[in-house]
Amino acid sequence: MGGNYEKGLYNQLMDVMARLDAIENELHTEKREHKEDVDRLNANIEGLTQENQLLRDDNARLKSIINNDRSNTSLPPSTDQKGGRPANTYNGREKPKRKRGGQKGH
Repeated sequence: MGGNYEKGLYNQLMDVMARLDAIENELHTEKREHKEDVDRLNANIEGLTQENQLLRDDNARLKSIINNDRSNTSLPPSTDQKGGRPANTYNGREKPKRKRGGQKGH
């Protein structure tokens, strides 16, 4: 009777060990996949970092071009870009609804 119990216990132990081996293999596979994902993402981050730096440099260059006027370059004042207001709006006054001159009934 003792030999049968030991045989059953041994079979259970072998089953548990087989399941652990299968789980270990799955974990190694997942670990390898995750490592590949991390490497791919790191390469992607590096590329985006370089692109970001290029865009920042280009942005700074364009800002310096826009900010040039007669006060900080050798250009004449006529080359300054005009302000933000249109040419014919010298004041904020709106046109009246009545015609100019004498009004009817006066």
